[in-house]
Amino acid sequence: MLITQALTLSVLHFVLTSGAEIRNISVDLGRNLSLPCSLPDAKNIMWVHEGKEARQVSRLLIQDDGSLFLMEVDRNDSGIYTCLPANSDSPDVKASVGLRVRTPPPLLSLSVHPSTILALVLWTVEDTGGYPIICFTAQYRLANSSEEWKPISPNRISPNSRQIEVYKLEPNTTYAFRVWGINQLGKGDVAEIEGRTLMNNQDLELARHFLEGADKFDTRMWLVAVGVVMGTLVVLGLGTCFLLYQECRAPSETLSKWRSTRTWHHVTSSK
Repeated sequence: MLITQALTLSVLHFVLTSGAEIRNISVDLGRNLSLPCSLPDAKNIMWVHEGKEARQVSRLLIQDDGSLFLMEVDRNDSGIYTCLPANSDSPDVKASVGLRVRTPPPLLSLSVHPSTILALVLWTVEDTGGYPIICFTAQYRLANSSEEWKPISPNRISPNSRQIEVYKLEPNTTYAFRVWGINQLGKGDVAEIEGRTLMNNQDLELARHFLEGADKFDTRMWLVAVGVVMGTLVVLGLGTCFLLYQECRAPSETLSKWRSTRTWHHVTSSK
């Protein structure tokens, strides 16, 4: 099987050694890779990857010379590759290689510890992807919102850091936080977590004050207090109505007296 010249990515060649010894190699994500088989009868061999025959994977091509061609390797291509005679019962006649695909940093393990107006975001690094981490980047925003992510200063967090604090948050609010690492292959997988800030301490103290002695509260006293308040409101309402009535009545009496006086003067003048 021939590889067409249309492939533009570089091809890496590794020679396998026969026997039980396993040679470990690394290759960057997305590159092409060629694994020659060192067995004598290269045209009558088979390749196995992690117990699965290579012919079952479309991107793994066995060439006419017995070499295995991996097209644009991805993370799933990591593992042990073994070439062995197709019709042989001898387990010692084989050649193996361990392949590590170098990638941007994988997903980090996140945790968050919020307080009232700030949160501490922590992460652990289980794998760097094969290259040293250059820096981390962290962002935050309100949870379940479409607003833009806000950067957490500094934008390029030291590769030795495993935590960062986020300030100026609102109490009793749920936020989303995300962090990722960067190595020479680029931005890694983004890990995201949510955390809810605590209530304001003043609000808690006020609520605690109101709840103190709630189990000993006498509802009869509460009913008496409500009755007194309602009675006071009724008295105030009646007093207000009386005053309004007096104010409305006074102009009417004045107008009546003025009309009576005017009528008397008119009668007197007529005589």
